Amino acid sequence: MKKSKTNLIGLNKQQLRDLAVSLGEKPFRGDQIFRWIYHDQVQSIDEMTNISAAFREVLKQHTSVMPLAIEQKQVSAQDGTIKFLFKLNDGLKIESVLIPPSDVPEIAEDMRRLTLCISTQVGCPADCKFCATGTMGFYRNLTVGEIIGQIIEAQRHAPRRISNIVYMGMGEPLLNYDNVMNSIDIIGDDEGIGISPRRITVSTVGYVKKIKQMADESRKAKLAISLHTLDDDLRTRIMPINRKHNIDELLDAARYYWKKTRQRVTFEYIFFEGLNDTDKDIKSLKKLSGKVPCKLNIIPFHPIYLPGDSPMKDTFRPPGREVVQQFVERLRKECDFPVMLRSSSGIDIDGACGKLAVKESA
Repeated sequence: MKKSKTNLIGLNKQQLRDLAVSLGEKPFRGDQIFRWIYHDQVQSIDEMTNISAAFREVLKQHTSVMPLAIEQKQVSAQDGTIKFLFKLNDGLKIESVLIPPSDVPEIAEDMRRLTLCISTQVGCPADCKFCATGTMGFYRNLTVGEIIGQIIEAQRHAPRRISNIVYMGMGEPLLNYDNVMNSIDIIGDDEGIGISPRRITVSTVGYVKKIKQMADESRKAKLAISLHTLDDDLRTRIMPINRKHNIDELLDAARYYWKKTRQRVTFEYIFFEGLNDTDKDIKSLKKLSGKVPCKLNIIPFHPIYLPGDSPMKDTFRPPGREVVQQFVERLRKECDFPVMLRSSSGIDIDGACGKLAVKESA
């Protein structure tokens, strides 16, 4: 049986050094390959021109540069958001979203943020009841190469350099912890993709042990926690993870993270009309600042398809714009932490927060 070639996309610097040595070269050749793959993002070994022709031939015998295949690209007519559908080597599919900045006319176009929202799993095991990805079930974790590959391919279609990465696409990043952190190391390396870890955000539904592991390892990427309510009963209904780690445990982990890293946690708060928008909710949120230094992102709920017999079908209602604005204004007046209203990008192409789902798994 013919041995499959190693994909260079996904190997870190040390792995590439070891590869070079195993093929009879000096370790520094691995550093050169690392730069070619991630910094220069070449599409073939032949483009690695500071490596001898003889070694390139040896590399081609054992390795290859295998990019992700873009099966579909959709562009929002409303705001220019781009959604990519990638087909993986085993036929499974994932989505990523390239998000342009909201209108900020006073900032030069070439200085504006360009954010890529990437996936870490095929499907998601967290089963949050308001998220379309959860309706897919869970297939598997993505490899480092599949995570990094989303960035490399999206950059080829981007109008300018991608400035920010958010691990907020399909899947729960902290359940694919090692591959996610290895990918961040490659992204953040100046000889790699070269996006500072300070411009990378990892979002989790609240896996406490992994949050603490991030803190203990002094990870520089930012942490976002999907909170959505401070009512334990409600959170358990809409987010099964709350049965394992309740809100007190979650806030303790966030506090631990702050003490270890001195980085504020961002709490994500999807806004459902009539569900988590009461005076009681505002009073609860006001107490957050006394528990952990943080920021709060308000995200209007975007409807997803739920089958007719779903017990949650009538639970989630999208709020009106005025309702959201009033809630945000009250929070800004009454809370002593930053409150941001997240824009809803890519709604018309199902690219907005919580709407990523592949209808056909393979």
